Amino acid sequence: MGDSPRGRLSHRRCDDRTPLARFDGFSLIELLVVMAVMLVVAAFAVPSLTSTMDAYRVRSAMNSISGLTQRCRVQSLKKNTSERIYVNAVGGQMQMFCQDVATGTGVVQPTDPQISLSGQFSTPGTPTGGPTPLTGTIMWGSTNAVFAVDSDPYFNSRGLPCAAVGVGTACSTVTGYLYYVKYTGQNSRWAALSISPAGRIQNWFWNGTGWGN
Repeated sequence: MGDSPRGRLSHRRCDDRTPLARFDGFSLIELLVVMAVMLVVAAFAVPSLTSTMDAYRVRSAMNSISGLTQRCRVQSLKKNTSERIYVNAVGGQMQMFCQDVATGTGVVQPTDPQISLSGQFSTPGTPTGGPTPLTGTIMWGSTNAVFAVDSDPYFNSRGLPCAAVGVGTACSTVTGYLYYVKYTGQNSRWAALSISPAGRIQNWFWNGTGWGN
């Protein structure tokens, strides 16, 4: 009677003890190893990310510059006037704006097509001791192309780039233009805007060994 099935079941339940599962955290050594791996990965990733962001900023700025240049060119055609692009440094920032040659004041107005770039951008002139200067052969495949370097571009009423003129005078002598732009970030980067004598607008970027679009 004392050894009934019910008694045996009760006895088994009392003695059948399942050990509790253990949930241990990470040890200090494991955490240090993980942190060391993360630091190594970051040491390689951060410079690459910074370089990528610098390249993006330069391309974005040059797209803005070429966009303004194209807008000024179209404005000369629509208004049948000569237009000038002013390139200034204002408050440590590079500023570009477009005005009619006949009525322009040289002072930017709210209605003028314009852009402003951060203080990391500048127009220091033809690069020395770094990128090789661009030539007509590289830009347009022409050894005889005439172009002005780091001079404010003008467009005549036909939308062609032309030589600098006086206030109220027509712009008739066709010439190309080339403007160098330097970016100072994690590393210095060079770019350039070219306007061919035929009015073709292009951006150029120095990759360390040569110029490309």
